Amino acid sequence: MKQLLTLIYSLAAFLAYSFTDTTLVQVTTDQNTSCETAYKLCQNVYQTYNSQNPEDNDLPCQKPTFFYRFEMSSASSFNIKLLQNGGDYVLYGPFNSDLFLNCEAIYQYAATSLTGTLATGVNTNINVVSGYYVLQVNCATCVGQIQLRMNEKYLTCSSETSCADCVSSFSPMPGKYVVSAWVKENNASQSTKNYTKPYLRISFAGSANTYNLIPTGKIIDGWQKIDSIIAIPSNATSISIALKVTSGDAYFDDIRFFPIDGSMMSYVYDPINLRLMAELDERNFATLYEYDEEGKLIRIKKETEKGVMTIQENRDNILKH
Repeated sequence: MKQLLTLIYSLAAFLAYSFTDTTLVQVTTDQNTSCETAYKLCQNVYQTYNSQNPEDNDLPCQKPTFFYRFEMSSASSFNIKLLQNGGDYVLYGPFNSDLFLNCEAIYQYAATSLTGTLATGVNTNINVVSGYYVLQVNCATCVGQIQLRMNEKYLTCSSETSCADCVSSFSPMPGKYVVSAWVKENNASQSTKNYTKPYLRISFAGSANTYNLIPTGKIIDGWQKIDSIIAIPSNATSISIALKVTSGDAYFDDIRFFPIDGSMMSYVYDPINLRLMAELDERNFATLYEYDEEGKLIRIKKETEKGVMTIQENRDNILKH
């Protein structure tokens, strides 16, 4: 029924470099293209970028924007230089802490900011006071290099980046939300009526509220559904959603998190031929589409609380003489 969902929290792009006091670091990944995935700067950083396919030189490109996060422990300055092409910058801050709520303030135009232009090959010096900052660099062309020189000796940085720095924007407001997922215990016996090992744990920084969500209802084609309502407290500063199992192995699929007064539909496409393979309705039940070798739709199945049922089947016969 389900496609196995493999959850990989990959830090490879973030851990492929190390910071020292004297070495310029080559950064080639484009993972810092949003406030949430911004790099933490340490001393000197080079970033090369090419957002244009060499085979499509005649087509307009997406001029890249990069974000960087850093902390100044005292009043100091730093330099920005676009080595090949110009652009401009926006410096947000200072903030009191290094939280994703800073990104929300930036998106809502509620953060203090400083703007300026970047001439090609010219050092632009920016003076700052102590605090946390988010630097946005907007490039004028598709190809080039950014050089950032941090002048403060005591700039605090880590040689590793936590998983919290890898996720994209997800900033739910306080209130009630629907949490849904499908789980499957590995090597469960055929007689199993209810899964007891897998569960979702939702906790909050700044609040003691914790939810352990367990599967309920009938096991359908080997999978059982978690379906609950939680409340995000007003004093929470961040949220943690953990896929847990008390023992052994378990699989998780079709995880949803949306406001209680909203609705959600999901669609699954074959990555090769782009055919619609399934659609998940507001209750997270799937409608499955099956095709023959010629790509004709031959069968439609529907997940229900009583199991998977065939609701439509088509067969074409060609008369041969």
